Amino acid sequence: RERRRHRHHSSGPRWWRKLKRKLSVKRVRWRTMLLYLVAIVAVVVVGALALTADAANRVQSSVNGLERVLGSLQSRPGTELTLNDFNRLQSSVKDVVQTLGGVQRQIALARPFAGMSTEVEATLVTLESAHELARAADVMLTGLQPTLFFLVSGSADETVAAQFSSGERVVELLRIGRSQFISAGDLLTSARQRMDALEFESLSPASVLRFRDLEGYQEMLAEINSLLLEAPDLLTSALGIDAERSYLILSQNSDELRPSGGYISTYGWLTIRSGRILDYSYSPTTATSPNPPGDDFAGQYEIPPWWIQYSQPVYAAWDGSWYADFPGTADMAMDYYNAGNNPQSPVHGVIGIDIVGFEYVLDALGSVVVPGYSTVVTPDNFRTIVYDIRAFGLGENPHKRFVADVYQQIFSDWQTVSMDPSRSAALLGAMLKGLQEKHIVLYFEQPELNRAVDVLGWSGAQAVVPSSDYLLVADANLGNKSNRSVLRQLTYDVEIQANGSLNSRVTVGYDYSDRVASADPAVDPEHHGQIDYSSLLQVMVPLGSELTGTNLTFQPETAANDHYSIFVSQNTVEYDTTDRLQFSYSTPPLVETFGAYSRYQLTIQKQLGTISDPASVQVTLPAGAQVVRVSPQPVASYNLDKPILEFRFTLNTDQSVEIIYSR
Repeated sequence: RERRRHRHHSSGPRWWRKLKRKLSVKRVRWRTMLLYLVAIVAVVVVGALALTADAANRVQSSVNGLERVLGSLQSRPGTELTLNDFNRLQSSVKDVVQTLGGVQRQIALARPFAGMSTEVEATLVTLESAHELARAADVMLTGLQPTLFFLVSGSADETVAAQFSSGERVVELLRIGRSQFISAGDLLTSARQRMDALEFESLSPASVLRFRDLEGYQEMLAEINSLLLEAPDLLTSALGIDAERSYLILSQNSDELRPSGGYISTYGWLTIRSGRILDYSYSPTTATSPNPPGDDFAGQYEIPPWWIQYSQPVYAAWDGSWYADFPGTADMAMDYYNAGNNPQSPVHGVIGIDIVGFEYVLDALGSVVVPGYSTVVTPDNFRTIVYDIRAFGLGENPHKRFVADVYQQIFSDWQTVSMDPSRSAALLGAMLKGLQEKHIVLYFEQPELNRAVDVLGWSGAQAVVPSSDYLLVADANLGNKSNRSVLRQLTYDVEIQANGSLNSRVTVGYDYSDRVASADPAVDPEHHGQIDYSSLLQVMVPLGSELTGTNLTFQPETAANDHYSIFVSQNTVEYDTTDRLQFSYSTPPLVETFGAYSRYQLTIQKQLGTISDPASVQVTLPAGAQVVRVSPQPVASYNLDKPILEFRFTLNTDQSVEIIYSR
């Protein structure tokens, strides 16, 4: 009885024990339900991640198709592109738009759970932004349709350059497409706002990489769309549709190479109205032609101490520029011409064209007959005729006069054949090729026009690429006209350090062989300067770089401008020999890091006036690095304690390398 009483006292009354048993059962059930709920949420979130991963795969497949189309178009000369090519591109863009739209519907289930996973949220924002960017690209292409249809006269197989006969009509059609470009701008702005609102510091490296790619696409499309919006006004000004425009022409003798193209042996001017040349003239460069400005003009420019110190400094502003950046040379030449009160001054811009550019134009014309010379000039004999006139009894100024007459006749023939669609197309194609390869470059007094031609790659400007690797090698011929026969090759070896700085070495190789030079009419010590090749070399590298060694017998000078460090050296390559100059240097940290990923970017710029320098690049990554993505594909890759990637280029145009690796 006592034991029963004790149990009863400790457990409480029967009704209390019964209630406790029920509550205990319910707690177990609630805990079980809570566990089930957590499991369900986990399954949904994981499912959302799986859905978004599958969506990303579908999108990537679609984007790969677009990239194949773009790669195919980029591998063909711009003169061969047709309306069919444009339609292929637009069809690929529409496919991306459709795929992204379908993906968004597919992952709608994940939207309520976006806040539970930063990865899901980032993927959703990325897909939504990508969809808007793709739609913007599609709308931009739609806005361009009327203009392109007009340029090919409605024929899908005609090249886009074919029926370019009216600047006014092109401007009108671009204005028709303006509403589409405005809509594209709204989409681009919306995509930018979505991306700006995303906190991506806690994201995985792969998500950050996708996000950074998307930012790059948005910036590129926004830049192009801004150009399309401004194009009608820019073309109205550049083509003289609203008023006549006059342009100075600098004919650069790239056989006598200078940093921004070549010695200005002849010059000219032309006047444009409604996209057509109304008047033009060409003259040889002499001490009094063009008419030089007053002596005080030279005081406007400070000639670098390492550059040629002219006895008459004023000429450094005309044909002695130290700039590898064409806008720098063009701005000085335009000021010089205008200050001298020369014909058609003040001019509104400058057109630079080297010998190769004129050979392209001659090739499109077939031949030119110059009045008074009884000579048929073709691309094959042009240089021989020019140098023979100088060498055999007529002298320097008559040969310049002949060159000026040839260039003037080219413009005259251009005007004559401009009404023939096929020949006009060939001429415009030659101009486009010259612009793409930087044998023809443009500079305007209007900053807006300069920004536009810079976007198109036609300005000859040095790229400004902060926090990235950079290389431009610029020769200045100091004594003859042998640059067509001096073959130059660039080799760049770079080792990325753990802190993102670089140990770099540039090798500039010269091959000046008798086999090539003996067949070159410009190589003649009796008439065209000394036989050996002497140059003043500038090697332009990232700002803040420090020279650590060379193979030269003397220490190069080190200079800098606002954007780059410059190593300067004089050099002589004797006839029928080779030479190799090496510059070793270290740079500040230039590798971008995000999470476990690092990005190395390199820009190699072509020197204006050169034809096709071969370039070899070898990049050594830090020990243990794993390559995530690389563009373009290397020609070789191997691992000798550290990963090494090799690239080879022909510098017809500027080249770039991007390597993303994990650490």
